[in-house]
Amino acid sequence: MLLYTNTRLIGGMEEHMELIARHLDRRRFEVFSICPALESLAPFHESLIKYSDHFAPITFDYEHPFNFPALVRQIHNWRVDVMHMHNGYYRGQNLSLLAAMVAGVRKVYVTEHLAPEQPEMRHHALMRNLFVRFVSGTICVSEKNHQAREKLLFTPPERTFIVENGVDLDDFAPIPTATLADLRARYSLPADAEIVGTIVRFEPPKGLEYLIDAMVKIRQARPKAYLLMVGDGTIRAELEARCARLNLTEFTRFTGFQTEPRPYLGLMDVFVLPVPVGSMSIALLEAMAMSRAVVMTFGGKGEAVVHGENGLCAEPRSADAIAEAVIKLLDSTELRTKLGVAARRHVEQHFSAETTARKLEAIYSGSLDSSLAFSRRQTQQSA
Repeated sequence: MLLYTNTRLIGGMEEHMELIARHLDRRRFEVFSICPALESLAPFHESLIKYSDHFAPITFDYEHPFNFPALVRQIHNWRVDVMHMHNGYYRGQNLSLLAAMVAGVRKVYVTEHLAPEQPEMRHHALMRNLFVRFVSGTICVSEKNHQAREKLLFTPPERTFIVENGVDLDDFAPIPTATLADLRARYSLPADAEIVGTIVRFEPPKGLEYLIDAMVKIRQARPKAYLLMVGDGTIRAELEARCARLNLTEFTRFTGFQTEPRPYLGLMDVFVLPVPVGSMSIALLEAMAMSRAVVMTFGGKGEAVVHGENGLCAEPRSADAIAEAVIKLLDSTELRTKLGVAARRHVEQHFSAETTARKLEAIYSGSLDSSLAFSRRQTQQSA
C-alpha cells in the first residue's frame, strides 16, 4: 500500500496522510510512502518515516520530469498493489498516475482535498476528467467536498467514495497551564488577552483577509481581543501589510509554521476557519478535539460543525458575519464552554482517525462499494 503526494508545503493534507500511515492495520497492509525530497518538507519526512514501513523522498512533478524512471523503479521494486495519491488541487497528477501504471500497480485511488469553486478552464477540466477515468476511485473528504466537485467536474458515482477526515483523539489532551503561560510570554500576549486564532496555510483561497478585516469590529466590541495567526505561505507578507493598514499589527501575532500546533489551539478562546469552500479541514477537527469554540464559514449537511450545536457557522466571505459570531462567543464563557464540549463529543463520535482508516482499508481491499452509486441505484429503482 503506497501513500503518494508531490506536495511542496505542509498542511492538513499532509497530516491526513500521516494519520492514514499511522492507523492502517499492519496485519493487512504493509505501508510505503513517497513525497518530494524538499527541505521545506523535512518535518513531513520525519512523520512518514516514523509511521510508514518504508519511505522514499522522490521529487516528481512537471518541474522535475526526469525523475520519472526513478519513480517507476521505486514503485516497481516495492511491488505495490494499491496506490493512494493525495492532491491538494483537483487537476490530478497525470504523470504520477502513468508512473504507477507502468510500474504495474493494480489499483490507484486519488483524494482531491480541495473542491472547485468555479468552472475550470476547458483544457484543465479535460485533463483532470481524463485522469479520473483511469483511476480506480476518487475519494472525497466530505459530502460538501463531493457536491462541489460533482457540479463542475466528471465524478462517476460508481467509483466515487466519501471518507471524512479524522484525527487521533489520544493526541488532544488539555495543554498544561505552564506551557500556555510560556506561549503567552513568548508572543507578548497579556494574561487577560482574549485569543482569536486560526491554523491554516497562508494561501489565497483560505479567506484569511476576511478574518483580519473582522478583527477591526471584534476589537471595537472586545478591546482585549488579539489575533493569533498560526501557519505560513505565499501571502504572509500581504496579510501582515493588511494588518498594518488596519492598525492591527500591535494586536496580531504571526507565529510561522508550527510542527506542533496543539499548544496554540490551547491558547485560543475562539478558533476561526474563514475558508469560503471547505474540504473537512484537519485543523478544524483538531480545534474541536481540543474542545475549542469554533467558527467556520462553510457548513451544512455532512460537515463537522452543526450551527448552534457544536460551533457557529458564519456567511462565507463576510468579515461582518465572522465578527458577529466571534463577538457572540467572546461575550459568553458559558456558550464557549458548551459548544467546546459538544465539539469534542462530535469528533469522538464521527471523525476519529480509526474510523477513517477502517473505511479506507475497505476501499483498498475492494470490500466497500461506493455509497454514491448505491444511492443512485436506489433512486433509479424508486423512479
